Amino acid sequence: MRTLFHPAFLHPLSGDPGVWVDLPDEGEAVLLDLPPIEHVPARKLMRVGHAVVTHAHMDHFVGFDHLLRVALKREEPLTVTGPEGFLACVRGRVGAYAWNLIAGYPVRLIVQELSGDVLRREEYAGATRMRPVTLPDLPASAAARSERAFRIDLATLDHGLPVLGIALQEVEHLAVNRDRLDRMGLTAGPWLGRLKAALRQGDERAVIDAERAGGGTVSLASGELAAELIARGPGQRLCYLTDLAATDDNLRTAARLVAGADLLVCEAPFLDADRALAAQRKHLTARQAGELARDAGAKRLAVFHLSPRYQGREDELVREAEDAFGSAVLALPRLSPAGR
Repeated sequence: MRTLFHPAFLHPLSGDPGVWVDLPDEGEAVLLDLPPIEHVPARKLMRVGHAVVTHAHMDHFVGFDHLLRVALKREEPLTVTGPEGFLACVRGRVGAYAWNLIAGYPVRLIVQELSGDVLRREEYAGATRMRPVTLPDLPASAAARSERAFRIDLATLDHGLPVLGIALQEVEHLAVNRDRLDRMGLTAGPWLGRLKAALRQGDERAVIDAERAGGGTVSLASGELAAELIARGPGQRLCYLTDLAATDDNLRTAARLVAGADLLVCEAPFLDADRALAAQRKHLTARQAGELARDAGAKRLAVFHLSPRYQGREDELVREAEDAFGSAVLALPRLSPAGR
């Protein structure tokens, strides 16, 4: 079954955190944390519509300036979301630069922070010379971003400061039956994306120009095409947890966010033999990561953000997480600079 979310690590397991989530069917990408991203080609970064920063420690936020620089000529808005206090962090970063020649640039940066029961928001644009303009608050119950295909759910956790847990939730999974596509004499193409967009908007009368295998198109109603080609099912859920203390409150909040996740990407910095050190640093152990995934009913687990103190022993952390989870840990790929 084709998945909506295609995650990849930005750095090695014992390197900086961060996950690139490609959404090829939607023509965009989401960044989970902003570590150094100079190795990611600009053509890829231009596809990022939303970045979520768990907290403003340097290894999670240092890539902000690079993303902003690439986005200065982006026509579509770029949204960056963080925890309480994040608006002030971004004001400091943006305010450190001179913007006297920016007026003609199309950049539009929307910054959000989850603060209690609201999302507080500010906007920066070339037309306002990158000065923050306050936008109306949104209720925290609203998704950080509602798209035709997915939303972003957030929870506030504790790392000695507020830190975000993140869940990407596909609104509805729409799978194309390729055998039926062939039998109808049609070929895959961008029109399938338009069909899915119409269905997610509840429009079954939209006229879709479906591409014929032999060339040309045939115009059909989206509802008619869906009845023949589309299998509808529950949306996929990809969750991301990093830098959280293993307190009872944290673990309960995290378990609610990631319950039933198709994939949980979770930090596993320390071996359980070093649990006291993990507690001092307000991190999980690999065993605690595996237990959290198991108890929350996650279907698959990938671990990352391993402490460099175990360099060359990363397999021990992976095995410990696997033992607690009760299944093999998924080895996510590293983001390739090549391709799209």
